[in-house]
Amino acid sequence: RRQGLTPRAADYSLWYQEVIQAAELADQSPVKGCMVIRPTGMALWDALRSALDERIKESGAQNAYFPLFIPVSFLSKEAEHVEGFAKECAVVTHHRLRSTEGGKAVEPDPDAELEEPLIVRPTSETMIWHMFQKWIMSYRDLPLKVNQWANVVRWELRTRPFLRSAEFLWQEGHTAHATREEAVETARQMLDVYADVCRDVLAMPVVKGVKSPTERFAGADDTFTIEALMQNGWALQSGTSHFLGQNFAKAFDVTFSDDANQQQHVWATSWGVSTRLVGALIMSHSDDSGLVLPPAVAPTQAVVVPISPGPDKQPEQHAELMAFVDAQVASMRAAGVRVSIDTRWNVRPGPKFFEYERKGVPLRIEAGPRDMAAGKLVVARRTGGDKFDLPAGEGVGGAIAAELDAMQGALLAAAEARLSDGTRETDSYAEMADALAAAEGAGSGGAGLFLVPWFDDAAAEKSIKDETKATIRCFPLGEQHRAEGRVCFYSGKPATHMALFGRAF
Repeated sequence: RRQGLTPRAADYSLWYQEVIQAAELADQSPVKGCMVIRPTGMALWDALRSALDERIKESGAQNAYFPLFIPVSFLSKEAEHVEGFAKECAVVTHHRLRSTEGGKAVEPDPDAELEEPLIVRPTSETMIWHMFQKWIMSYRDLPLKVNQWANVVRWELRTRPFLRSAEFLWQEGHTAHATREEAVETARQMLDVYADVCRDVLAMPVVKGVKSPTERFAGADDTFTIEALMQNGWALQSGTSHFLGQNFAKAFDVTFSDDANQQQHVWATSWGVSTRLVGALIMSHSDDSGLVLPPAVAPTQAVVVPISPGPDKQPEQHAELMAFVDAQVASMRAAGVRVSIDTRWNVRPGPKFFEYERKGVPLRIEAGPRDMAAGKLVVARRTGGDKFDLPAGEGVGGAIAAELDAMQGALLAAAEARLSDGTRETDSYAEMADALAAAEGAGSGGAGLFLVPWFDDAAAEKSIKDETKATIRCFPLGEQHRAEGRVCFYSGKPATHMALFGRAF
């Protein structure tokens, strides 16, 4: 039975869960707070990982791998870091189980308690800085840039697939530098890499900015962020890059001998994006019919559905049709199109089209005996509009590739318009508070982003969050020159920043 999805306007959160389920991206696991990423969902992460890994290596970083377990004493070396992550850590205390008396269950063996408990990594700064202390001796060893693709665990009680889970996949880059300037430049460079991947691969524009002191990473001097705007008017932090100053270098005593033979502490960065980007992708483009995928990230960009009863009923006509289909598919593959042929003859075409719509395949292509006779294919875009004919033959691969490029551009343009239209500038706190209250009253949740003059004050920031549930998403990098001479929209004091407020996931 074809059951429609809950519309976005009726219940955005439920719609999001149903899109994931219908597209077979992920499933619930028996472990509370953890998800099973299914092959289609993993293929999306793999595409993102490939695009990112190439750019990360171009930046000069090399991939490495560090242990999943971290001695608990490591975490306590950087005071802000331990405070930021202590409540989310999973702790390993024993290295062995034993059978209970009846033999029907198992329990930790009291004789197998570890001398020092281990935490399951929430992030790897402490482990990596322990190793950097061994590897860095001289200015000739710098800069040192490593990246790790891994899973991390941050114990979460309120979870959402891809957006927030106790275990998730990510990459984390860590670098050490001889100068402050070089470290800041690297943190900014990686933020640009993340923004470029979001735009070019996910067709998702982002705002680049700096986090307020309240929102910055535990142990960082500055946190740079990319913020995206989802269709329901909520923001989503989509990646971060941290300038760590010398905090971890001092905590782990990482020094180098400079060219004057003086000992100096190194300067550091760390940066990461996670499977949360898959959630951002889903919410940026999908509609009430299901998943919508930009072609650049779609595992299957086009699917060909031959209209045939199969090889058993009309073998000669079927063989002729499949030879026609194979020739068109060969042209598409030669043009770099990721295309598949649906040969499930026991499933009617209608349910196939419905399935591919839900799974977000950008182009659905029909080819029946009449189409073959007319020398054409019938094409439907996942983004809507009428079906259209494409001439079959050698040029079909290039034509399909061009159509996919146009779809990618159209999805980006629509997302850019949504970000632009969803960002308003105001000098009035009442205007923002009223708009947020109205949006919540209407059930839409968010009211977009608000660019405001701001006097940096943690207490005022907390008051606004308590009153409106909105937080400072960032101080946008491209807007800070406009704060001069203005007064804060909340306190009336001289503005120190231009701030971007919004409700966020």
